[in-house]
Amino acid sequence: MLKTVIFALLPIIVTILLGMWAAHHGDFDEKDSNKLIKLIMNYALPMNVFAGIWGTPRKIIVEDIPLALWLLGSMFICYIVLSFVQTKIMKTSTNVATLRALSVADPSVPFIGSAVLPLIFGENLSAINIGISSLIINVVLLPFVFAALVSDDGNDKDITIGARLMNSLKKPLVLSALLGFALALLGLQMPTELESTFTVLGKSSGGVAMFATGIILFSKKIHFNKTIATSVLGKNVLFPAIVWGLMVATGMPLSLQRIVIITLAIPTATMPTNLAIQYKVDEFEMASIQLWSTVLSFVTLSSVMLMLG
Repeated sequence: MLKTVIFALLPIIVTILLGMWAAHHGDFDEKDSNKLIKLIMNYALPMNVFAGIWGTPRKIIVEDIPLALWLLGSMFICYIVLSFVQTKIMKTSTNVATLRALSVADPSVPFIGSAVLPLIFGENLSAINIGISSLIINVVLLPFVFAALVSDDGNDKDITIGARLMNSLKKPLVLSALLGFALALLGLQMPTELESTFTVLGKSSGGVAMFATGIILFSKKIHFNKTIATSVLGKNVLFPAIVWGLMVATGMPLSLQRIVIITLAIPTATMPTNLAIQYKVDEFEMASIQLWSTVLSFVTLSSVMLMLG
């Protein structure tokens, strides 16, 4: 089990370290990372998400409703609760609170999950899980995230929530996810011949995002403080543990518990770091959370797998 996790996470650590080395060598700097993130958020990732969702058969999307409901409820409620606690109780700025909440609620299912899950659950069930998780993240969570984020110049701070949600639907990433979702539900399956049209650039998004994270970590320096430790603990341990307790209390089948909890225990995604760089919101903190969440998941994710059998 530990070997599975190591070989799934090792490419991520190596790519982040390579980005740090490139920045140390003077080949890339913080301005370059901003351009790389713009490439990812506006071009590469939207194409990858569109192809992934459109390429998911309608049967796969609708056939496993309990799995979809548990993942949707867990991620969305976690995001909403943490955002509320950060903004209303801890009086954290909306941008920072939004990204901290997302860093806990958003597991890196499309990247790390695609490496870990098939080795545990097989290709078919993993495809269902990855497809559902991608839909939840890109169709449900991201519109709320984009609606909450305020641009760096603050010119949009007085825009209403409704207007923010409408504007978020125009984002390339959200628009591509919604379009792919609509085509999949209509049963218009993507021809296999078209897959490479979207994935030639699209599949580069994960690696480039991790490389850009390495540049930011070198530029801002790796941090580990109480705030980062709390976010990592919440993502890797507390969030999946709370959901696991709820599933046990409600008598959910062990097979469903296993796939839901292992999915939620996957370390945080690159999205919070990408958005932090794009909106210039505590980039060092989000990048550090991503790095430490990934590194410590060698222990936490392995432990979850062992406890769940």
